[in-house]
Amino acid sequence: MISRQFQECLRRLPVEARKLLSVIVCQAYRGSLRSKEPGIATLPEVHEACGLDVDGMYAVLRMLLDQSVIEISGQYPFEEIHLTSPDEQTIFEHCQEHQIPLDCILVDLQFERLGA
Repeated sequence: MISRQFQECLRRLPVEARKLLSVIVCQAYRGSLRSKEPGIATLPEVHEACGLDVDGMYAVLRMLLDQSVIEISGQYPFEEIHLTSPDEQTIFEHCQEHQIPLDCILVDLQFERLGA
């Protein structure tokens, strides 16, 4: 269902980066700003949802950028986070459809819950 490459990328990320990615994916597909394109989260909505201070959030975002899981465009305070893999949307939609908490896949790496 998701690529082996994306699974390996998630395994390389520390847990705090996977937690932030889960928040970003939620905001990108179900966030409070409905005027944005699917697959895009804004820095203000992610910051509000993630519980990290600004410096902490940017440090973890750097980890996600370094692994090419996300891209950031725009200038502060209008930065947008773009998801780079179709696997992120696939995981989100599967979790929604089967009522699986997104963190089970993105944070806890329970890929077996995705099925075949």
